Amino acid sequence: MFGSLLLACLFLHLVVSVPQPACRRCCDHLPALDDAATLRESMPAMPEVRTYINMTILKVGRRKSLHSIDNYQALIFDTIFVNSPEHFDMFAGKYRCQIPGIYVFNVNIHTWNFKETYLHIMQNDSEKAIVYAQPSDRSIMQSQSVMLPLQEGDEVWVRLYKRERENAIYSDDVDIYITFNGYLIKAETE
Repeated sequence: MFGSLLLACLFLHLVVSVPQPACRRCCDHLPALDDAATLRESMPAMPEVRTYINMTILKVGRRKSLHSIDNYQALIFDTIFVNSPEHFDMFAGKYRCQIPGIYVFNVNIHTWNFKETYLHIMQNDSEKAIVYAQPSDRSIMQSQSVMLPLQEGDEVWVRLYKRERENAIYSDDVDIYITFNGYLIKAETE
């Protein structure tokens, strides 16, 4: 151990004692600056970086499967991961906008074997994006995202299509296969 320490010290001494060439940089052709004020004036303006703290963040999940009925139905969630600042109504299954701006929403679902999967991401009563999977002998995970401009009072929710076909999404009591999340990416007042 002492020998390796001695070698390290000798090597460090050689590295430190080797003369270094003069600095040659890409700015050598520029005239020398007299003081700090001149330096500030010559530098381009730095962009302002602001941290946005008043951010709406949402992530909810569902532990129960769902089959279509004769009417359209809102997907109701039973698990809250994040609901800050509590703009998502768990009983209605709807996010209610209180901060106008641009939002991103995403839904993840697990299809059911031999059953069709047909959902919409809704803004108020308007379909904005679809999640669709044809009946298959194997189940798969499906996902859909949408970016929406929202005004105060707008609602975003997931709607299961009505029973014109055998339509269902799968989940179980152990794992959460169905999630819905959203977040504000730019407030209108910025």
